[in-house]
Amino acid sequence: MKAKAWTGKTLKPAAPTVKLGGKTLRSGVDYAWSCKGGRAVGSYKVTVTGKGAYAGTKTATFKIVPKGTSVKKLSKAKRAFTVKWKKPSKAHLKQTTGYQVRWSTSKKFTKKATKVKTVKATSAAGKKCTLKVSKLKAKKTYYVQVRTYKKVGGKTYYSSWSRAKAVKTRK
Repeated sequence: MKAKAWTGKTLKPAAPTVKLGGKTLRSGVDYAWSCKGGRAVGSYKVTVTGKGAYAGTKTATFKIVPKGTSVKKLSKAKRAFTVKWKKPSKAHLKQTTGYQVRWSTSKKFTKKATKVKTVKATSAAGKKCTLKVSKLKAKKTYYVQVRTYKKVGGKTYYSSWSRAKAVKTRK
């Protein structure tokens, strides 16, 4: 099931797609489904029960992830850069534990060329929504993205990555 981004309102998933032996079953005819939905970031149980010729019950998980953020400003420096991201509203901040910033020399963010730094929302950098990344190569282009995360009951839920922005370091 596809996750939905937090909005502050009660969210429910779209009707699940159920396939059996290559055949797609019809909601309301071949099966019934239920989900209480939720308001907060986390996982919610979806129950699918067969009808008529289709017997049995299956459960799946529907997730609500934190609302994402975006890179607001990139400032180049000597073998470094500073990234500033959009500060969340007070309501959104309650659904955010922190941020992840990733940078790469690859537009595709390959594992080998990418680094990730986690910033807690309660830290000084997290409150200012800014991070300085140093000890980089001079005159090199870096691609930067940011996302939010929330820890709930031992699990971590991530928003999608923001659109990448590029910055070139100074000599």
